[in-house]
Amino acid sequence: MGIMEDVTIIPQPVGDSNKVDLVMNLVERKSGGFSAGGGISSGITNGPLSGLIGSFAYSQRNVFGRNKKLNLSLERGQIDSIFRLNYTDPWIDGDNKRTSRTVMVQNSRTPGTLIHGGEHPDHSPITIGRVTAGIEYSRPFRPKWSGTLGLIFQHAGARDDKGNPMIRDFYNSQLTASGNPYDDTLLAKLESVYTDSGDQSSTMFVFNVEQGLPILPEWLSFNRVTARLRQSYEIGPARLLLSASGGHVEGNFSPHEAFAIGGTNSVRGYEEGAVGSGRSYAVGSGEVSCRLFGPLEGVVFGDYGSDLGSGPTVPGDPAGARGKPGSGYGYGVGIRVDSPLGPLRLEYAFNDKQARRFHF
Repeated sequence: MGIMEDVTIIPQPVGDSNKVDLVMNLVERKSGGFSAGGGISSGITNGPLSGLIGSFAYSQRNVFGRNKKLNLSLERGQIDSIFRLNYTDPWIDGDNKRTSRTVMVQNSRTPGTLIHGGEHPDHSPITIGRVTAGIEYSRPFRPKWSGTLGLIFQHAGARDDKGNPMIRDFYNSQLTASGNPYDDTLLAKLESVYTDSGDQSSTMFVFNVEQGLPILPEWLSFNRVTARLRQSYEIGPARLLLSASGGHVEGNFSPHEAFAIGGTNSVRGYEEGAVGSGRSYAVGSGEVSCRLFGPLEGVVFGDYGSDLGSGPTVPGDPAGARGKPGSGYGYGVGIRVDSPLGPLRLEYAFNDKQARRFHF
C-alpha cells in the first residue's frame, strides 16, 4: 500500500501447538504533503536555461482511509506550463481482478519546436495548448502482463508568443487538422505492458492503440498504433541494452501530433525532432555499458531513426518545409551516475552529418 512506515509481526503461542497468533504492529506514515522540485524540458532547443522548469505538488496517498490517491501538481517554466489533477483508486471495491481506476484533468502549454520550430529570425515561438480530461481502468490480466483501457477527451491548438491562436506557421504549414484554431478529439485507448526481470536479462514491451471517435462531425477520426521493446543482457562485467520503437497514424490527425524523431531519447547527435516529423516512424538503439568505479558507469552507444518516407504525408508537411532529412543515425560515448537525485546521463554524440552534440 505504501502508507506504512513500519510493520512488525510478532508470533504469540496459543494452546494448540499447530496454531499461532500473530500480533501486527503497524506504524502509518504521514500520507499527505507538499513537495517542490525542478528540471529541464528536452523539448526546448534554444539553450538549456530557457528549458528550466519548476514544479510544486500536493499529494494524499490515503484519501478516506481507503488507500486512494489524490495528486495535484503544477509545473512552470518560461515556455512549459502543466497543471494536472489525478485521482486514483488502486483497487476498486468488490473487484476480484484487482482493477484500478484513474480520473485525470490536465491543462498544459508545451513548446511546438519539435514539429514546428525554425531558425528563421522572423519565426516566432509556437506553443501547443491542450486541455485534457479522461478516465482509465488498469489491471493485471496474466503473469507479467498488465492492461489499460481508457477514454480521453482533448482540446488542443497552437498559439504564438503573445498567446494568440494560430492556424498556420511561418512556412505556411497548417497547425491544426480541422483548419480551426483548435482540434477536438475523443480518444479510446488500449495499452498492454509486459515486464520481465531475470538475473541475466530483462525485457519490457509496450503496445498502444488509440482510436479517435468522431461522435461529432468536427471531432478528429484517426487510428494511432505504437510499440516499444527494450531488452537487456548481462555479459560478464558489461551490460548490452537493445531498444526499438515504432508507430503509425492512419486518418486525420493534428500536425503537432506527428512522431518527432531525433534528440536525447531518440537519435542522439541531433537536436530534438531534427531528424524528421512523420506519420510513421522507427527508431532503434544499442548500447554497451560497464561499471567504472563507485556509482559511475561508462557507455558506448549507436542510434538510428527514420520516418519511413512518411514526412510529406503529415498535414502541411512541416518536416519538408524545414528540410529535415527524414532519417539519420548517431553514435558516441557517455557516462551514467546513480546519484542521490536519481540517474544522470551525460553523453557526447556525433551524427551522420558529422555534427557534434552534448546530451544531458
